[in-house]
Formats: sequence, structure tokens, C-alpha cells
Amino acid sequence: MRLKWKGQISVFLSLILICVCGLICGLLESARMAGAQCFIQTAMYASMDSLFSQYHRGLWEQYRIFGLEYLEEADITKEYSGFLEPYLLQENWYPFQLEDCQLTAKQDLTDDSGIYFKQEIMDYMKYGIWTKEWNAESADEAVETLTEAGQISDMNRSMEIQTKDAWKLEKALENLGECLEEQGKLKKQAADYLSREDGRGFCKEGDKLIKKLKEVPKLVEAYEAQADKLGQQLTKLREEYEEKMPDVRETVRTAFLQELLEYESYTDKDGERRRQITGLCEKADNRILLVEAVQKEAEEVEDYIEDWEPEDEEDELNTAALWRPVQRHFAQYQLLTLPFHAGIQDKEKEGLLKRLREMAEEGVLSLVLPAGQMVSEGSFDIKNSPSNRISYEETGLGILEKAMTAEYCQVFFNHFCDDGEKETAYELEYLLFGKETDRENLVKTVERMLAVREGMNLIHILGDSEKRNQAKVLASAVVGAFGLVPLVSITSYFIMGVWAFGEAVADVKTLLSGGKVPFMKRKEDWNLSLEGLLEFAAGKKLDGSQSSESGLSYEQYLTIFLFLEPGTRLLYRMMDVMEMNLKRSQDEFCISDCAYRVDIQAQFCGKHVYFALGLLKQAGFEAAVYPLMAAVSKAY
Repeated sequence: MRLKWKGQISVFLSLILICVCGLICGLLESARMAGAQCFIQTAMYASMDSLFSQYHRGLWEQYRIFGLEYLEEADITKEYSGFLEPYLLQENWYPFQLEDCQLTAKQDLTDDSGIYFKQEIMDYMKYGIWTKEWNAESADEAVETLTEAGQISDMNRSMEIQTKDAWKLEKALENLGECLEEQGKLKKQAADYLSREDGRGFCKEGDKLIKKLKEVPKLVEAYEAQADKLGQQLTKLREEYEEKMPDVRETVRTAFLQELLEYESYTDKDGERRRQITGLCEKADNRILLVEAVQKEAEEVEDYIEDWEPEDEEDELNTAALWRPVQRHFAQYQLLTLPFHAGIQDKEKEGLLKRLREMAEEGVLSLVLPAGQMVSEGSFDIKNSPSNRISYEETGLGILEKAMTAEYCQVFFNHFCDDGEKETAYELEYLLFGKETDRENLVKTVERMLAVREGMNLIHILGDSEKRNQAKVLASAVVGAFGLVPLVSITSYFIMGVWAFGEAVADVKTLLSGGKVPFMKRKEDWNLSLEGLLEFAAGKKLDGSQSSESGLSYEQYLTIFLFLEPGTRLLYRMMDVMEMNLKRSQDEFCISDCAYRVDIQAQFCGKHVYFALGLLKQAGFEAAVYPLMAAVSKAY
């Protein structure tokens, strides 16, 4: 019996060993499969890193922007599969085959209103070259000041228009006054004919006098139309003041209100004159009736004299007695006159002041361009640019993001004062206005810079009592000593406005020459006198203002202007310039074909290593396969 069960222990041990080996192999296979998952994921991340290392070199070297260039989406998966293949060919514990590779998501630099493009700029500025010239507080203050200057400049232009309308009103009164002066001359000549007992000469001169008197209602009507226009414009001006001035500092708001009250006072004073002027129409009609009656009497006397025949040779006709009643009747004619002084006394200075504004309308570039400086004739292909071919919504930027973006532009884009040799030389100016040519962009930039400097200069003048007094003295000389006091006041404001403009011309000329101009001027920073202003209006060239070490350069002014630009539009215009410059070395380059983020999903087919052992193969076991899915995502 003992010999019969001799091998039972060996059999039992063999069974136990088989179970233990199965357990161990199962544990090993489970661990291997977990390792395989980790291996595949690592391989995919590594392959993605390799794929993203193929960023566009020119875009990075010139603008420090990463972008994965591609022609079609299939090219991305094809290149990615190529980077993944070496990992799958390795003879190791993780045998896999790539079954499928798909691009599940992709964001280009130009997608989603440029948010990914903006993110690249923010990342670079945070860890790159940001010198922190602007922070959120200083940038916000600059924006408020710039906005205030723009509002003041707009308000100033509106008030200047009212001044010109007031001058037109005075011109209408001058025309009426000239008509009444001519009436006086004709009346005197008609009286001379009567004194010489020349009835026919009187009637002829009387016709001229009547014709001149009939002009009075038309001139009065022209005056009333101009007065009505001025009144309507002042109503709009008051509305504009109430809309724009609440955001302006109190001292400037008070000064503007004082000037506005002077304009309204002028119209009030003119109301008194208007009542007197409208009464001239009835008086002119009465004078016409009187002249016609005297003409009729004169004709009767003439007819009587012609028809008179003496009864005897000694009879003589007493013509003096015949003409005396006619003369007495005509002597009742009282001259029509303006009961007040009207018009502008110094026409020359008035013309020079008007000329200053006309110079701005004719073209500002010729006023501010430094001597010998040529304007670039470069052009931008804006029709095919990203900002025109891509639809986007304006999402805006935070003030700190604007500051960082503006400083980025300052570093990577050129402008008028740069010495670069690019075909399109004024890139910062293009970012602001997006015009097709360098010249157009420069003109728009200069116009905005003049408006800002004019506003800032006017703020300075309004706060300087000495300069305001100088303007009032000149206004008194222009209007005349007997002019309406309110007219002197509004003329002095016009002078302050064009004075600020003249100083702005000198400022911008300094900036374009590479100098610096303070944002807010002090008395010692002022350059242009009123005498120099009139000489400038007369045709004398205006030199640039004195450069200030504590001021801002042309480039810094442009940077502040960028703060006011809608954020998304600015981003896409930046893309315009980048694409245009990179196309010079790569014709087919398109920033829309540069990916920022890529999501890829892959499907693999793996084998169980346990079933692939030679012993199991000999026993007829086939190696089992199983699928494995993995996904990876990466962004610059």
C-alpha cells in the first residue's frame, strides 16, 4: 500500500507549483499591462514634444511666438505617427502596434478671437523682456488722461466753430451797416439834386436809394438766419458739454463752463441787438414811401415848370418857391443807422487766426515733418490679411494685458523714428489705424497726436492766468475797443484754442525728430508766443519745441495710444504684420496655419506576453491581443 501512493506528494506539489506559477505570471502580466499603459502614455507625450519642437523658426526668432505650422490636419497626425513609431519598434516587454491615430481637437493662433495668440504674448512678457515701464495703475491713469485730452480737443473744436459762427454774425451786421452807409451817401446825393432844383436827377438818385433800402429786409433776414443757427449750435454745445465734461478734471470743467457762459451771454446780448435790427425793416419801408412821395412831388414840379407859360413878358417863374416844399418834405428823411458798433476791427489778425485752422485742414504732415525727412511709401496687403479674412468678436483686454501687449509691440514692431529698412516702415502706426499705406497711417497718427497735444496744451493755457490775459488782449485788438464784451471773450477763447494747436505742431515736430515732450506741460516747458503764432499763420516755418528729458518720446506716445485700441483688433493687426514680414522669406506662410494646441487620440493593439512564451506556443496556445486607447494634449 505504501508503494501505491508513493508519487502523490510530487503530483500535489506539481499542481501547487502550477497554480503558484499561474498566479505569479498573472501578477506579472497585470503589472506588465500597467507598465505598458504608462509606456504608451510616455511615448505619446514624448512624441508630442517632438512634434511641437517643429515650431516655425521664423515666427519665434522674429517675434518670440510659438506656432506649429501645417498645411492640412492630416499632416499633423502623419508627423506625430512618425515620431511615435520608434517607440513601438523596440523589442521590450511592451509589444504594441498602432492601429489608428486621430486629431481630436486643434486650436490655431488665430482661433477664438486671438485668445491663444494673446496668451503667448502674455507668457513671453511675464518671463521674457517686460521692463514694467507700465503697470496697471500708470496705464489706467494714462488712458484717463488721454481720453480727457481727446474730449477737450473735441469740445474745443466745437467751441471754435461757434466762434466762427459768431464772427459770421458780425459779418452779417457789417454787411447791413455797409448798406446803411451807402443809403446815407445816396440820400445826400439826392438832397444835392434837390438843392440844385434838378428833379429828374433827384428821381434817378431816389430810385437808387429805394433799391438800396429794399436790400435791408434781405440783409436783416440773413442776419436772423445766422443768429438762429448760432442759437441752435449753442444748444447742441451745451448738450455736448454736459455729456463730455463730467469725466474731465474739475478745474478744466469749470474753465469750459465759464467760456460756454460767455458764448450764451453773447447770444443774450445779441438778442437786444436783434430787436433793434428787425425794426429796421419797417423803418426802411417807411423811408421808401417817403422817397416815392417826394419823387412824385418832384415830377409834378418838373412837369409844372415845363408846362408853364408866362402871361406877359415881365412874369418870372419862382422855381425856388416851387422846390422849397419838396426840399422840406425830403428833409424829413432820417438816415437808418445801426445803433451800436458791429463787426471785427482788425481783419488781418482775424484772417491769420482763421488761417491756422485752415492749415490743419489742408494737411498736417507738411506742418510737422522734420526738414529733410522722407515719408515711406510702403504698403500693406490688408485685403488678404488675418484681420480681414478672419471673423472675430471683440473681447477686450484688461488694462494690465493692454500694457503688456503695448510694450510687446514697442519691442517687436518698428515706427517712424526707427532706422529699420523694412518695406513697410511704420508698423506701430499700422497697428493703430490699419490703413493700406505707410503714409496714410502716419497721417492718421500725426492727426491723433496733434489732437492729444492740443488738448493737453489747452489744459495748460486754461490753468495759466498770464496766458489767458495775453489771449484777451489780442482778442480786444481783433474785435475792437467798442465791440461786445462777450464777443471779446469768445474770441479770446478761439485764440487760446489755436495757440494750443500751434504749440501742438511744435510738439509733434519735436517728437518726429526723436525728441521728448512732457505729457502735461509746465510754464517753463512752453515754447510758442502769440507773436510767434501769428508769424506761423503768416507763413513762417515753425521750429520744434525744446526737447525735455523728463518727457515722453514718439514711441511712448504710440504705446499710450495702443492702450485705447480695442484689444482683439490690435491682436489681429499684429498678426497682419507678422504674416506679411514672414512671407518675404516664405511666400506660402500663413499664420492661420500655425497651431497653438493639439489633442491626439491613438488606438493600439497589444499582445499578452504570458501567452507568447515558447512553451505555450508549443502547446498550441495563441497569444491573445487586446486594444489600448490613449490620448494626449499639448499647447505652447
